[in-house]
Amino acid sequence: MQEIERFFSNLFSGIINRFKYSAMDAADRKMRETIDDQIEQRRQKPKPQDREDRE
Repeated sequence: MQEIERFFSNLFSGIINRFKYSAMDAADRKMRETIDDQIEQRRQKPKPQDREDRE
C-alpha cells in the first residue's frame, strides 16, 4: 500500500513540477520579450537634436 502511495505521490509531484517550471519558463520568456521590445522601441525613437546654439 505504501509503495502505491509513494508511486502516485511521485507521479503527481512530477506532473505539478513540470507544469510549474513550464509556467515559469513561459513567464520568463514573456518578460524577456517585453524587455527586448521596449529596448527596440527606444532605439527606434528619433533622438532629440542637440542644440548647439545654446549660448
